[in-house]
Amino acid sequence: MQTSLADLRILIADDSGAQRQFAQMHCNNLGIEHIYFAANGVESLHILQNNPIDAVLIDLEMPVMDGVELIHSIAQHKLSPHIIIVSAKDPILIASVGTMAEAEGLRVLGTFKKPLQTEMLQCSFLHLLAGLHTENNDHLVARAHAEQVAVTGLELSHAINNKELFLAYQPKLSVQGLLLCGVEALARWQHPDKGLIAPVVFIPMAERLGLITSLTQNLFIMALEEKRKWQRRGFHFHLAFNLSPYSVSDEGLADWIVAMTKQYEVPPHEITFEITENALLNELACAIRTLARLRLKGFNIAIDDYGTGFANAQQLSRVPATELKLDRSLVHNVSQRPQQLTILASSIELGKKLNLTLVAEGVEQREDYKILADLGVDQVQGYYFSRPLSPDDLFYFVKTRLSEIRRAAQ
Repeated sequence: MQTSLADLRILIADDSGAQRQFAQMHCNNLGIEHIYFAANGVESLHILQNNPIDAVLIDLEMPVMDGVELIHSIAQHKLSPHIIIVSAKDPILIASVGTMAEAEGLRVLGTFKKPLQTEMLQCSFLHLLAGLHTENNDHLVARAHAEQVAVTGLELSHAINNKELFLAYQPKLSVQGLLLCGVEALARWQHPDKGLIAPVVFIPMAERLGLITSLTQNLFIMALEEKRKWQRRGFHFHLAFNLSPYSVSDEGLADWIVAMTKQYEVPPHEITFEITENALLNELACAIRTLARLRLKGFNIAIDDYGTGFANAQQLSRVPATELKLDRSLVHNVSQRPQQLTILASSIELGKKLNLTLVAEGVEQREDYKILADLGVDQVQGYYFSRPLSPDDLFYFVKTRLSEIRRAAQ
């Protein structure tokens, strides 16, 4: 694994010899010497097929095969996971191509309008190095996910009854001062034989097989138990808990939640229930009735994944929400995408006018965090600050890591 910029192997794809030399100069300024050159997409593919390349700088306007076609071919044949898009064209067009590349599975390190600057490349390549460590750590988990087709409903039912499911907690920090103001509880399944199984596998299965009520109740009680432990140790931060659309349509849910919070002595105002865009698609009246009753009892309601699918302004007029969670698709790489920045800014402005607490999720870069702070977001959540943690690791995070994060973000 590469440990420094000097170890990186870079391909510069540009039909202009002068532009290739210009990009090479900036790479050399960063200490990068392993550089390959191509004048069009076809030459680029030949180099990629015969050499290990860490990142490709791609100009969009090239003869024979343009940059858009090259990006598609790179993704289709899995030739290099990391690209940087550089062009003299409209920044909105450049950003759109970046979105296309990410949708095809590539990691876009930057989308820049010419002329290039050394600082641009340095920032992109440092993100690459940081990401390589994360990708290696996630490799075993990804491999386990690929093997999950053998998981059955019987195994899930057994897991719920035998407490194989557990919760990890991702910190939610205030933008002002980076204080811990809450955590989001995220479901996990540790199968005794098949390892860690992703929520995207077992949550839909639970909904499909009618196990979602049992799963939700087990996990919520687990979260309340942890919340009570935190309270007894003097920690009174908020707990965010996700509700399935099928759970929200359960007429008995609100009464059960109220009874459980009383039993565990957890104040309702310290709990936020997050709902996704699908929550109102089926039993609209029942779902709104449940959410309204929870709101009347003092619980907070968050609209999750705002900016995707049906999670839009229409929901804001239907749901008795107190919080708006800005989806990662609006947040990630916003510092390099002017069109995305415009949409994000307008979403934040709308949330402010509705007096909603604004939470940005999927924050992975310092530059994106700074923009969110400037735009007036209230809270941030994402890998730049912390991955989901066990309860013990959460205490370590509060006592040790949080001060380090504050220093790094300044």
